[in-house]
Amino acid sequence: MAEPSTDKKRSRGRPRSQKTKDGILAATRELLFASGYQRLTMEGVAARSGASKATVYRWWPTKGALVLDAAADEISIGVVPDCGNTRDELQEAIGQLIETFSKPLASIVIFAAITTAEADPAMAAAFREKYVYPWRVSAAAAIDRGIARGEIASKDPQFVLDVIVGTVFQRTLVMKEPMTDGLEARLLELFLIDAG
Repeated sequence: MAEPSTDKKRSRGRPRSQKTKDGILAATRELLFASGYQRLTMEGVAARSGASKATVYRWWPTKGALVLDAAADEISIGVVPDCGNTRDELQEAIGQLIETFSKPLASIVIFAAITTAEADPAMAAAFREKYVYPWRVSAAAAIDRGIARGEIASKDPQFVLDVIVGTVFQRTLVMKEPMTDGLEARLLELFLIDAG
């Protein structure tokens, strides 16, 4: 009976490069939790993952790019769907923010993307383009629909967004202990016109 070829043996399971990438991303997440963004280094990630520094830099040219990739699942806010109902759409928009900003890894990375914008403008730009703008555009569209229906008192969708984002940001990322109980309801109360 013929012995299976070496190539066939190697093709089983995940490719070696993917395992290495996964190991680097896992090491990045561990170090972010252990010591935060400021103390994380590419050298430290390489050492913890068992990969070479050159390998880390081959896939991620900067610490910011690596961190955004490592936290991608947690910092993905999503987009606000068209539910055909302003209350449901605003609840979805606010809920997405609260859920995302309340995740420990997401809070570390979001805060880093904002506070290190001057030192790492590429990280800040990538964060805005990939995560902030898609959510903001879809949330603004939901608010526009609510204004057109006569269900939102303000005529300035960007102001409504700023108040929602600023309030959630303050309550989840700035406060030592997140204060989110009843937050969604209070924000809805602030902007929705009572149909009753």
